Amino acid sequence: MSLIRRFASADTPSCTAILALAGRDTFGPVADSAAFTAATQDEEIFVAERGGIVVGFAAVHTGDAPDYFLHHLYVHPAHSGLGIGALLLAAVVVRFGPRLSLKTQLSNTGARRFYARAGWVEEAADSGVDAIGAWIRVRYRARQGQ
Repeated sequence: MSLIRRFASADTPSCTAILALAGRDTFGPVADSAAFTAATQDEEIFVAERGGIVVGFAAVHTGDAPDYFLHHLYVHPAHSGLGIGALLLAAVVVRFGPRLSLKTQLSNTGARRFYARAGWVEEAADSGVDAIGAWIRVRYRARQGQ
């Protein structure tokens, strides 16, 4: 069973390792905890624990409230496919929805499918190219009855 909770400074090494492994293709290299801290500065972070071990995290930039930006959502590759990403995403939506968005690389088809299954909508008019490649904005849309 997984538990979602707020980030504590003791989680930094685990989250750094997760970003280095799971996020390297979409975020770039992460050398150490200082790089993780810089990458998540001014962000509210949630972690997923499984068996007392941090196995994923989500970080939301809050500086443009009431519009929030999901900057990171990563699960350790050894724990992918277990619903941990969906639990993290649900916690973020509860805390920050409905004015929540993110950007994902067009080539990241797995992430695009993941967000579409969760009801998020791609906005083709809000897209561009960065150092990693072409990206698209994805926005949270509440499901009927929520």
